Amino acid sequence: MSKLVDKRLLMIDRRVLLSLLIILILPTGMFGQLAAPSEMDCGQKLQFAESEFDAGHFYAIPAILKDCLESGLSPEQSIRAYLVLCQSYLILDDPIAAGDNYLKLLKEDPEFVPNEREHPIDIVYLSKKYVATPIFTPHFRVGANASFYRPIYSISTEPYGVVTESSLRLGFQFGAALDWNINENFSLTLEADIANRGYEHSQTSGANSDVAFVSANQWWIDGPLYLKYNFRYNEKIRPFVYGGVAVNYLLSASNQFSYTDNKTTGTQLLSDGPSESVTSQRNQLNRSWLVGGGFRYKIGKDYVYVDVRYMGGLSDIVNESTLYYENPALIDPAQIGDPNHYMSSNITRYHYLSDLFRMDNLSLSFGYVKPLYKPRKIKHARTKSVARNIRKEGGKKK
Repeated sequence: MSKLVDKRLLMIDRRVLLSLLIILILPTGMFGQLAAPSEMDCGQKLQFAESEFDAGHFYAIPAILKDCLESGLSPEQSIRAYLVLCQSYLILDDPIAAGDNYLKLLKEDPEFVPNEREHPIDIVYLSKKYVATPIFTPHFRVGANASFYRPIYSISTEPYGVVTESSLRLGFQFGAALDWNINENFSLTLEADIANRGYEHSQTSGANSDVAFVSANQWWIDGPLYLKYNFRYNEKIRPFVYGGVAVNYLLSASNQFSYTDNKTTGTQLLSDGPSESVTSQRNQLNRSWLVGGGFRYKIGKDYVYVDVRYMGGLSDIVNESTLYYENPALIDPAQIGDPNHYMSSNITRYHYLSDLFRMDNLSLSFGYVKPLYKPRKIKHARTKSVARNIRKEGGKKK
């Protein structure tokens, strides 16, 4: 009997010891995970704040996150923190504080757009009252181009007419632009570019097959104005298309001429010379239309982009009143009065007389965009569609 009592006492002692051991061990493991907020790092504080929100303890959340929002959170963590603060303040019926925190969220990620599948409906509703779309967006571009010689009326020095051919010469351009963002999709863009363009053109005589050849080089200042539509393909890629008009000012034009005599006995180069200015034979102020498109790729808060543009000339760039004559500024004063020296050398020496023509241009540019984000409250928020969805959800729950 005594042995049975001893065994029972021994079993009770073991249970007591085991209970004491559990009591001693649990605080170390459990309270180590649920440490006081002051002992947590910022990642743990954020998790703790989210768990407090889920538990319905809304008043403590601002104090938990205060220090970490000033420093210590990654951009992704900051967005989570501002979201839980916005929700808390909305539940606590403090829309001003909720709005202030949503603006801070937009400063962290200006292109944050909540949707009804991933975010609470009250956050989606709040987001419709705020926007971070830049009012103005500067961007810079550089690239290559090819020009197309478009004859309007053929002119030549040959009595039997000529056969003309033209070919491309690669040029380049660089410039800057400023977008005025009307809304998230439409923007009006004013641009300023400096472009080097050119072409090659030949006139082959119909009588004796002699060839007058010119290689043209031009410098332009372009002032395009166009309306652009921006798509939101995904978070990284933003396609765009645009169309508009441009003012084109010809800074300088020079031609390198040659004249070849193609005889049955062999070809002979009769005239070849250095590049000559023909700016005086050109209309310097011109107009054009343009269409284009491309896509932007997001890197951080900025973008790089690719742009393809076709610009069609609307003006005859040839000045008919000076087409046949030498630039008076290039004539030796001692020779003024001799009419032979007024005729342009491209006629007298190279047998070349320019057609009346316009120029089209195809360009490929690469650019950099620096959006000047401005988070702000909208005067007239578009919340009707979200309100309808809220009412629908409320009806389903009933």
